[in-house]
Amino acid sequence: MYNLSHLISQIQSSPTLALNDIANQLKEGGADVINLGIGEPLNDFPESVLRITSEFLDSRQVKYSPTSGTQSLKLAIQDYTRDHYGRKPGLKNITVTVGAKQAIYNLLQVLLNPGDEVILFSPYWVSYPEMVKLARGIPVFVGTNDEFIPDMETIKGALTEKTQAILLNTPNNPTGAVYPPELVAALVDLCESKDIFLIMDDIYHQLLFEPAQWVPGYVFTSKKFDKSHLVIINGISKTFGMTGFRIGWAIGPETVIQAMNKIQSHSTSGASSLLQEAAVGALTQGGDTLSDLKKFIRTNRDILVGELKKIKGVKVNEPGGTFYCFPDFRSIHHNSQELARLLLEKAFLATVPGIAFGQEGFLRLSFTCSTDEIIKSAARIRWVIDPESSPEIIIGGQKMVRDWELSK
Repeated sequence: MYNLSHLISQIQSSPTLALNDIANQLKEGGADVINLGIGEPLNDFPESVLRITSEFLDSRQVKYSPTSGTQSLKLAIQDYTRDHYGRKPGLKNITVTVGAKQAIYNLLQVLLNPGDEVILFSPYWVSYPEMVKLARGIPVFVGTNDEFIPDMETIKGALTEKTQAILLNTPNNPTGAVYPPELVAALVDLCESKDIFLIMDDIYHQLLFEPAQWVPGYVFTSKKFDKSHLVIINGISKTFGMTGFRIGWAIGPETVIQAMNKIQSHSTSGASSLLQEAAVGALTQGGDTLSDLKKFIRTNRDILVGELKKIKGVKVNEPGGTFYCFPDFRSIHHNSQELARLLLEKAFLATVPGIAFGQEGFLRLSFTCSTDEIIKSAARIRWVIDPESSPEIIIGGQKMVRDWELSK
């Protein structure tokens, strides 16, 4: 028996990654698995990335990078921020991390003392509460309405003297909801006036579908970077389909950013110099890839949401951004883990149970796979949960017969 820390006993493993592993094992075993569980775009990364990384490899000088990121990438992030946020940060206001997740992790380690509170909006991304706990903080959950939008009065009611930060993710994972500009403005004003940090996870900020509108937090504050309580998190994984490159960044007050660099200097050190060069290529020349990705996922969204709306008892909001939808199955089956397990075992369809995001009775469905797989996925969901649908379906060339009944 090993004596592990009390802290680690309070941390849950990522259900998204766990289900993805199971789906991959089934697929390796020959099953016709469709994975709607993982948030990973199907598209190829930009051609410019291949050229720049190839040139860098040819130099044979792939060495350690500075802890806070290479000069070339930080300059590219400066310009990217100016173009999309209307503000240009100084180089000391930027730190580059091993993915956007590490940026949030490092930031929470810097901001929180034991017992400090971070407000999260439910449903939330699975890692937010666990990262708060790893920083010895306390996650405080604020519910949302039927469109997954929080209410400002409820947020204000959740504030205590221990509140250190509010974490905002729009467009939102897992719901695809885009928070209205007036709510973002109110949150910025609240945090700036009360010296609370507003952590803005903008990883999906360019994956929008009209008429949804994303507005950067900096629009609503006149404070300079080093006086503001806004910290912006972003990266190349979602926007450019470069999940495996693991490059993210944070922008904020120099004092906060330099403290984050201390954490990074004793953990991962600087991100890969090769992959940072790839990120430069994406930020400076990857616009066409983004345009193609948005067209592709919008087509998939329209098909999946349209088919789900045809299933009696399923409620689904049309996502305004990201590549996720978060349908409500509570009138059919309230236990999301059991429903996700049934879909995987019977229909070889991987999803993520809503309880992982703090919302029971829902499933998160990612529509990043091929359009043909999206059509098949909708048919498999209907076959598993709708007793009025045909009891037979063909999966992987084999006829499957529904021989179960769902109970709420």
